[in-house]
Amino acid sequence: MKRNLEIAVKILIYATFLTPLVVIPSSFIFPFIVPKILFFRSLVTLMLGAYALLLIINWQEYKPKFTALNLVMAAFLLSFTISTFVGPDPYHSFWDNHERMLGLFTIFHYVAYYFIATAVFKNWTDWKWALVGFLSAGSLVMLIGIFQKIADPNLLLNQGSERVNSSLGNSIYVGGYGLFLCFVSYLLYVKEKNTIGKIAIAVAGVLAALGLFYSGTRGSMLGLLAGIGTAIIGYIIVLKENKKARYILSGLAVFGCLVVALLVGFRSTDFVKNIPAVGRTVNTSFTDLKNSPRWIAWEIAVESWQEKPFFGWGPNNYFYAFNAHYRARSLDFGYGETWFDNAHNIIVNTLAVQGAFGIITYLAIFAVGIAGLFYAWKRSGLEPHIVVVGMAFLVAHLVGNVTVFENPTSYLYFMFWLALINSMSAHCHPERSEGSLKVANSIDVHNKKNLIIPSTSINRQIGTGIVGTVAVACLIVIFLFNIQPARANTSTLNVLRLLQQNPVLAIIEMKKVLAFSSPHIDDIRADIGRSAAQLLYSSRDKIGADASKEIWEIVYSELKKNLTLHPLDIRNQISLSQLAQIGADITKDNNYYLEAEGFLKDALRHSPKRQQIIYSLSGLGSMLGKSAESIAMLEQSITDNSKIAEGYWRLALIYQMNNQPEQALAVINRANENQIIWDEQGNQVVAQIIMAQQQAKAPVIKKK
Repeated sequence: MKRNLEIAVKILIYATFLTPLVVIPSSFIFPFIVPKILFFRSLVTLMLGAYALLLIINWQEYKPKFTALNLVMAAFLLSFTISTFVGPDPYHSFWDNHERMLGLFTIFHYVAYYFIATAVFKNWTDWKWALVGFLSAGSLVMLIGIFQKIADPNLLLNQGSERVNSSLGNSIYVGGYGLFLCFVSYLLYVKEKNTIGKIAIAVAGVLAALGLFYSGTRGSMLGLLAGIGTAIIGYIIVLKENKKARYILSGLAVFGCLVVALLVGFRSTDFVKNIPAVGRTVNTSFTDLKNSPRWIAWEIAVESWQEKPFFGWGPNNYFYAFNAHYRARSLDFGYGETWFDNAHNIIVNTLAVQGAFGIITYLAIFAVGIAGLFYAWKRSGLEPHIVVVGMAFLVAHLVGNVTVFENPTSYLYFMFWLALINSMSAHCHPERSEGSLKVANSIDVHNKKNLIIPSTSINRQIGTGIVGTVAVACLIVIFLFNIQPARANTSTLNVLRLLQQNPVLAIIEMKKVLAFSSPHIDDIRADIGRSAAQLLYSSRDKIGADASKEIWEIVYSELKKNLTLHPLDIRNQISLSQLAQIGADITKDNNYYLEAEGFLKDALRHSPKRQQIIYSLSGLGSMLGKSAESIAMLEQSITDNSKIAEGYWRLALIYQMNNQPEQALAVINRANENQIIWDEQGNQVVAQIIMAQQQAKAPVIKKK
């Protein structure tokens, strides 16, 4: 029984390597995220069941060992948990949304994955074949990306992008995955003795490198440089008795620095610009970074941490912190850059959402992992290639994440790599090497404790009752937390399609979906609410009065439930305000305009500088006869950021509508003095105001 269970767990771990390949575009909202997470969580749930049985059979053999990295991982999970429940929105921190799905519930599965892999993979042979499996599956992901680049740029919703998304749906994710596979392929290559095996691994390494470069991800490129630099330093340290090798490595380091210097020096040439990923990386200056929306997001993250220094705002709640500390200059980069649910920097984002405790435990994972490898090499003769490559990838991953964030695929290979490091560091023993590295040939008596010694504890027998109970429990968990969310997600997508194709039929399906039991019911309401609002705004006459009213009543009442669940999520207030205004037209009840105003004022309290809310609220206020209040808001928005054209033309329009033409012209002149470039709508408003002024000044010709 024990052997069969262990084999089953290993097979399930191998199956997780297919997670990055799971994508179902036609059936899921966010098809690159949701099916991956549900697939992975289901596999880990089955693993947990089998692992629980292994613990019952032989607790001493399979229990988590008392290692520094295990303690740090437990501390990180503890930090995530505390921050989840002390933050302003525990529900969101626990489940997250469909776009990310990295709440506490999912993170628990990744940490469990780490502990289980550490327990069942016990020596280099186990890890070698697991790495081969990971590299094989990853090569398919890289091949898809390469095919997108050279053959079909529209494959898998890539939409003709020059930067490949492969089966991950995001070029950043592809870059990080390619970075990981580069280190895996190198480690396997240097330890492989079979010529055919070396060739196959080398091919996989080339595919990984091409995937990384074609992703165009600057963070991954910087991570690669940092990882190579760490590897060179690491080899110089472990090869301290091999002067020739150290000289060669030092020469490589100098050559690498020279190449980087040349690329930077000639970064403006077409040749360098056209090198995938490299061109983008060397042509990004500190000034460019400081003048980017991401820099603003980083500043807000630090400012938000100062407000909640110990445990932060809660995982996945950066969005609330960003809104509260929103910078008016964010709109300089367009509306698309005014919505950040992540700081795009793993360090400051963790600082903001998990506080000091969270960032300490996160960075400790890297520090302890590196220290553990070095200690195992010094004390127990852990094979130097494992030590050096293990440390190099940790550095590469951390550097790569300075400009991005973890995702479902990165958590998978990160936790897998940490499990490998922990297992090899804790269970290492000197290996004889036939390569160029000099490794100890014997074990001193003090290091015998580091050998893998078969457990002498007695295996317990378990009956079919225990096995059946565990199996049923696993299936129930999978059904409730993976199958049900999958059904809800696909049903929601069907409703969104029906709203466009057959709104009357959509009403029936809408009621079913909104009554569905799913932890992501808030996402379901929000998605349907947005689509219904767009439909009612543009096609109400085609739908008919009765159907329009029924759709509106359903989504309006359901979205209010989201406001109760997530009072800080201003997207709910904005959507409800739009629906309230639509409802005023449908029901002919002007009281809904007052409700719409109330929603926007509530949103503005949570994000006082956000122009999108100010513009909507000023237009609504002007319609409700509150022009003075609207003018004051728009004047303040211009003071906050005098570069935004929309603030000027909206202010000028309100003055014009209130028979204050001179003030309207004064606003236009002020905008021109500030060298404002009008957009299409602004040009129309300005032309309308000027024409009205000219007509008012034209002499009146009396008829005879």
